[in-house]
Amino acid sequence: MPFPPRPVDATLHGVVDYTAGATLLTVFPKLAGIEGTRSAAQIRTAGAIHAGYSTLTDYPLGAVKAIPFQVHLAMDAIGALALAATPFVTGQWKRGLKQWLPHVGLAAFELASLAITDPTGRGDWHGDVEAVRRSNTEDPARKIHDGGRAVTPAAA
Repeated sequence: MPFPPRPVDATLHGVVDYTAGATLLTVFPKLAGIEGTRSAAQIRTAGAIHAGYSTLTDYPLGAVKAIPFQVHLAMDAIGALALAATPFVTGQWKRGLKQWLPHVGLAAFELASLAITDPTGRGDWHGDVEAVRRSNTEDPARKIHDGGRAVTPAAA
């Protein structure tokens, strides 16, 4: 069955994986106002697990390439659902909005990311590489309409 158009390829998905993993491990709990709580520990654990299996994924940014990309995407979906369920399974939701909303928000982000990721890893949106190459070989002075300099000193 063909997939609907999805712009995110495996490389961009990998960039998001590592960025999200690092953010969840470091600054996210403080930014979400849950630093030092059980929720923060759970989110940091989820970030570490995500970054860990990302390094094992067979995509351009994977280090070991042991997990097929489509299996990685399935793990993302399962992980997102598990993260969203965690505060409700553990009863943390009773302690207030801050103890469950970050989990659910992160899960929604992950699921949205999956919805726009091409499971083949190729993505279906790419710039016109040949047009960029042609543009890079042009003389920049030719593009300046008034014949003057592109950059002038501040004193001028």
